[in-house]
Amino acid sequence: MASLYQTMVDCLGLEQSGATLTLGQMCARCLVVLLVGLLAGRLADRRAIGANAAFDVMLGVVLGSVLSRGINGQAAFFPTLGVSLFLVLLHRIFARLACTSHTVSWMLKGRASLLIKNGVADEREMRRNDITMDDLIENLRMNGNVTNVSDVREAWFERGGKISVVPRDEAAGSS
Repeated sequence: MASLYQTMVDCLGLEQSGATLTLGQMCARCLVVLLVGLLAGRLADRRAIGANAAFDVMLGVVLGSVLSRGINGQAAFFPTLGVSLFLVLLHRIFARLACTSHTVSWMLKGRASLLIKNGVADEREMRRNDITMDDLIENLRMNGNVTNVSDVREAWFERGGKISVVPRDEAAGSS
C-alpha cells in the first residue's frame, strides 16, 4: 500500500513545487483534475453548465481558476480538488435556497426588467440596464422575429442577460 501511495506521489509530483513539475506529472495532474472537474460538473447539475445567471457563471470562472492551480502546482493538489468539490456543493446549496426563497433568488440572480409593454419601450428601464435602442431592436429581430417596438406585447431583459420577446398577436400572425 505504501508503494502505491509513493507511486501516486511521484506520478503527480505531490512533493514538488510547481516550477519543478515535469510534463508527465502535469499531464497526470491534468487527467485527475479533468475527471474531478467532470464529476463536479455532474454534481453541479445542468443549471451551472447552462450559465443561467452571473451566479452560475461565477461558479465556472472560480472553479476553473481553482482547478488550474492544481494542474500547474500553484496550490496543494488534493486540497485543491477538495475545495473544488466544496465550491460546487456551496453552489448547490445556494441554488436550493434560491428555489425556496424569493429574496435569496433575487439576491443571487437579480430580477427581470420589463423593457417593452404593449409596443412602448421603457427608456428608463433600458438606461438602468445599459441597453441602447439599437441593442433592443437587434434583440427583437433575433429573439422575436419582429423589427418594430410597436409589434411587441412584452420584451423582458432576463436575469441571465438575454432579452425575451413576446410579439403582439397580429405581429406574430403576419410573420
